[in-house]
Amino acid sequence: MKRRHLLGGLGALGLFGGWALRPADRGREHDAYFAELNRQLQRDGDGVPTLLLDLDRLDANADLLAARLAGRCQLRLVAKSLASTGLLEYLAKRLQTRRFMVFHQPQLNRLARSFPQADLLLGKPMPVPAALNFYRQLPHHLDFSPERQVTWLIDSEQRLRQYAELAKALGQPLRIALEIDIGLQRGGFATPQALAQAMQQLRQLPVLQLQGLMGYDAHVAHNPPWQAQIGAFSEADARYRQFIASAQAFSELWPAGPLLNGGGSLTYPLHSRQQSSLNEIAVGSALLKPAEFDTTLLEDHQPALWIASPVLKALDGTLPYAQPLQPLIETWNPNRQHAYYLYGGRWPAQPVSPAGLAYDELYGRSANQDRLVGSATTQLTDQDWVFLRPAISEGLLGDFSEIRLLRRGQLVGRWSTIGNG
Repeated sequence: MKRRHLLGGLGALGLFGGWALRPADRGREHDAYFAELNRQLQRDGDGVPTLLLDLDRLDANADLLAARLAGRCQLRLVAKSLASTGLLEYLAKRLQTRRFMVFHQPQLNRLARSFPQADLLLGKPMPVPAALNFYRQLPHHLDFSPERQVTWLIDSEQRLRQYAELAKALGQPLRIALEIDIGLQRGGFATPQALAQAMQQLRQLPVLQLQGLMGYDAHVAHNPPWQAQIGAFSEADARYRQFIASAQAFSELWPAGPLLNGGGSLTYPLHSRQQSSLNEIAVGSALLKPAEFDTTLLEDHQPALWIASPVLKALDGTLPYAQPLQPLIETWNPNRQHAYYLYGGRWPAQPVSPAGLAYDELYGRSANQDRLVGSATTQLTDQDWVFLRPAISEGLLGDFSEIRLLRRGQLVGRWSTIGNG
């Protein structure tokens, strides 16, 4: 009898303990910031998914970047992460730069038209047909001189020869920078010796005008546990210096004021704190700070970009084939009480307001009507908007036709975006 009582008591205790482990209700209503945006979009929204950019946060990020660089390095804005001519123009003026890094041939033509005084550096090697298309599609009446304002990136001796042939076919010299591998293992000249061989070849190719080097150090921001980040940075910088020394040996080819480009959003603070071999740093995403840039080095930057999507349907959280189980499911997990279907979806983004929403992993994702689940505490209806924080800005801005701008929490304007096509 005592044993049965004991086992019964243990069973009840186990059941109680298991019940105590059930998920807590994580739902909240919109906080004050997003509640005001929700009201404005209910009143003035276009009824379709929208990018929102907080200009006050953007300004703070830009000012922080400028203060950290403090004139020690020139700044080059990365167009793929800031794919809007309005945004690039705004930042170029605030940060006093006309230098842009471009990764896509149609965007190169767009920037040449929109910024006739710009200095454009390719951030990756372009296939020769893409480079040729740039010249074919460039209007002749533009006050833009590619031979003075575009620098093509060369990553191999083969591409060096290809671009020399292109220059001859065009009947004009081409400016080039040589890509060096400082540890990322993503191509470029792998050793100072390989770079020296390319320099020797360059002696025979006067149609190519060397501007300098480009070495990307993104791997430093993803250092493994056995490699200290500052050690990884120092190692990459030392490699960069070795490449510089190798190129400088060819004094007749090496420019008096060389381009020494590198860095990036994830590592620019290291270059601003340490003695860096660079004289120019490329930055884009740090100014918008999407979620993948939540790192220790960027902790003082603020998220400035959101996706706002209308709620198309606010329903109970029932799953197909599991309707009878829904009362038990939502009793166990109140965060599955309701399902909210968005206008669009499958963005690289996570819901941030109202708090407590999550993608329904049991149901799956959709680019047409993405399904979120949450508790009744969110108080969402089909008249509301949900706000998501992008994981990246690269490639995302081009998926939207425009960005709506916020100033002091109020919608104040729009900028068109540069498409991905």
